Amino acid sequence: MSSPLSVLVYDGRKAAFRTAVDVLTYGMDDLIAVPWESAPVQRFLEAQFGGRPFVFVLIEGDAVHAGETAVRRALDARGVATPLARGVESLYPRIADPFGRVVHGEAPADIHGTYRLDPDAREHIEAIRERHERG
Repeated sequence: MSSPLSVLVYDGRKAAFRTAVDVLTYGMDDLIAVPWESAPVQRFLEAQFGGRPFVFVLIEGDAVHAGETAVRRALDARGVATPLARGVESLYPRIADPFGRVVHGEAPADIHGTYRLDPDAREHIEAIRERHERG
């Protein structure tokens, strides 16, 4: 049995970010990208975090990586050189707030690290994966 698809949650409201995510995920058959603003993601965030924080998230198996940790994990998965990935990861906490306010119109939530996938959130991730697999 193959491992479940990883899910990358990103801000899909701007064409530039959709393009960047398309480039990041190109050729990766084990990772799907889903916009933060989609209804299934909003239900997942509510179940996982008890709210709907504006946050960059990568779900891998039973782990939910958020903020700078999600950035690092996403770059590692794409094979970005370790020094560059660590550099971007270390910059994220310093630039995320002002960048988010200017570009996204809101600052990302101050949520970083790896969390265990909440059982109540699991069904929402499974629905996202199933929808993707059906096309």
